[in-house]
Amino acid sequence: MRSAAFRTGVRESFGVPGGVLAASYIGFGALAFSSGIPLWIVVVSTITIWALPGQLVMVDMWQIGAPLIAIMLAVMLTNVRFLPMTVTLMPVIRDRAHRPWIYYAAAQCVAMSSWVICMRRGHEMPAPQRVPYLCGLATGFISIGVCAGTLGYFIAGSIPDFMQIGMVFLAPVYFVIFLIVEIRTRLVAIALTCGGIAGPLLFLVTPQWSVLVAGFVGGTIAYAITRAAGMRHG
Repeated sequence: MRSAAFRTGVRESFGVPGGVLAASYIGFGALAFSSGIPLWIVVVSTITIWALPGQLVMVDMWQIGAPLIAIMLAVMLTNVRFLPMTVTLMPVIRDRAHRPWIYYAAAQCVAMSSWVICMRRGHEMPAPQRVPYLCGLATGFISIGVCAGTLGYFIAGSIPDFMQIGMVFLAPVYFVIFLIVEIRTRLVAIALTCGGIAGPLLFLVTPQWSVLVAGFVGGTIAYAITRAAGMRHG
């Protein structure tokens, strides 16, 4: 049953989300080529970082000649957003059938794509199958990213610069829309609304920290609103 769940995850990764991801990584591969980054770094960063925003930070800092330690720290800070995503996903996939170390491995599979899908599908399948399903999704998505990034690297000359950037941002836009469509609770709806309002406003104040601060401020305000509404109705 677990192997079947893993295969199901791999198969479903080659749907619409995988197609959007492929287009984004073709753009990333082309962008990396234009920035003079070797192909092996494109492949290794996709497998190890597994987060397109973090990889874009890597490319940007590579272009300005930043030290390796600075690039690593910047990528790590960019990927801190996966911590709350992992914390919210763990209760969904946790099951007594799994050993504790399994969850540390499964946490490495969490990305925007796999998180959104598993938060939606996880409750629909038996608990022992949820971790294999997540790992199957991640395996499929990472394979797509590696192949698409390599393809983009080799056809970079035929992709205009503006298209490279546009293709890179297809995935974030798609998954934001996907997340909005999948809103199931009042807290999520309020959090998305507060974050969506806080982001552009804080960008005017501090472009470098706007995403991080907007996430914290928007989430805190959403929690406070939901808590106050619950207290009034309780």
